[in-house]
Amino acid sequence: MSSSKPISMTSTQAHNTLPDELRNALYSQLLSGNGIRNIEGNLTHEMQATGFMANLKGYITHLYRSGQCTTHSEAMTLVTEKIRHDTQAKKSNGVTNGVNGINGHSKENDEYDLSLPDRVIREGVKTVRMELNEVCDITYPDDK
Repeated sequence: MSSSKPISMTSTQAHNTLPDELRNALYSQLLSGNGIRNIEGNLTHEMQATGFMANLKGYITHLYRSGQCTTHSEAMTLVTEKIRHDTQAKKSNGVTNGVNGINGHSKENDEYDLSLPDRVIREGVKTVRMELNEVCDITYPDDK
């Protein structure tokens, strides 16, 4: 935990979009301690443990080898689109669907499931909450 005073906010403030000044103060607090490193480390661990990183690497390799992209920027655009597509498909159907031709995603690319695993989301949220609790003092209306 940082030696700085915790940032105070109400529960309403915590649920709304944060003003730039407050958001920057949170980032500063998280960066001054181990917060950001802990969040990043946990997310990396969970993505590796669930196989997401291996699928991501395979998909990126496929994009370059197949000629679908030739630059980092093109690859990042296609990866971001595929993550959104696969995650949305999983939310809609409970599993990633193999619909051909939606947003440029063909069956050939469906061998790489880039939907964010529930475990990554669940554990990531836990870690972020834990780290925010270290630097924030959120008061609830019922608190005295």
